[in-house]
Amino acid sequence: MSDNSARVSTSSVRFARSATKHRVSKESIRHVVAHYRVRFEEPPPGGSPASRSTRIVYLGEDMHGHPLEVMAVEGNHGDQLVIHAMPQREKYRKRYEEATQ
Repeated sequence: MSDNSARVSTSSVRFARSATKHRVSKESIRHVVAHYRVRFEEPPPGGSPASRSTRIVYLGEDMHGHPLEVMAVEGNHGDQLVIHAMPQREKYRKRYEEATQ
């Protein structure tokens, strides 16, 4: 289920070290979070260090039109901690394309 009504203020976004592991800039990440096409929640993978937290997945394009996937978890003060960002993988492609039509 996507939710395009719950836009996030980019000032309430923080970054884990892992967020830029795939060389996606913080500026591009903020852009996707602010202008996403699809937003949904996903359970955490088993055995992950932050396995207690549901992932918020944002699918969208950066300001150059590159499709990205961004994952965040909710922080303690209503903020979001971005834990992952990379070029969009095939596993999310169908959901993203359906939302863009």
